[in-house]
Amino acid sequence: MKLFVSGRITDLKNVRMAQEKFRAAGHEITHDWTRNETGDKLLAGNEAKLANKEETSHRAQLDLQGVIDCDVYVICTDNEEIGKGMYVELGAALALHATANAPQIYLVGKMNHMLVFYFHPAVIRVDTVEEVIEAIR
Repeated sequence: MKLFVSGRITDLKNVRMAQEKFRAAGHEITHDWTRNETGDKLLAGNEAKLANKEETSHRAQLDLQGVIDCDVYVICTDNEEIGKGMYVELGAALALHATANAPQIYLVGKMNHMLVFYFHPAVIRVDTVEEVIEAIR
């Protein structure tokens, strides 16, 4: 299956670990937003994004296309701070699910922040990536 794994930009280690587990189980990642053409430095902050608006625009398009192209959308919530882009991606996945009945949507990890959309009926809440892997076999 094709997956898009979302999470907080400061939680790259956890997102990358999830992506590797999915790849090891034979799944494809539609877009790995944690690694980009210009390296992780662009992920660092708003100043870098503003300094390179074209690259940032390109990355936004790739991220959204990754959600559009996936069979399974996974949002990793093991973080201590509220995210931003991950909620845009979750919204896109929910909109696609509402109109096309796909992708499947999984929330993995602790719900450190109670976002109302975490409780949408299309969202399946699990504790581990392994539970997602088992469910999508």
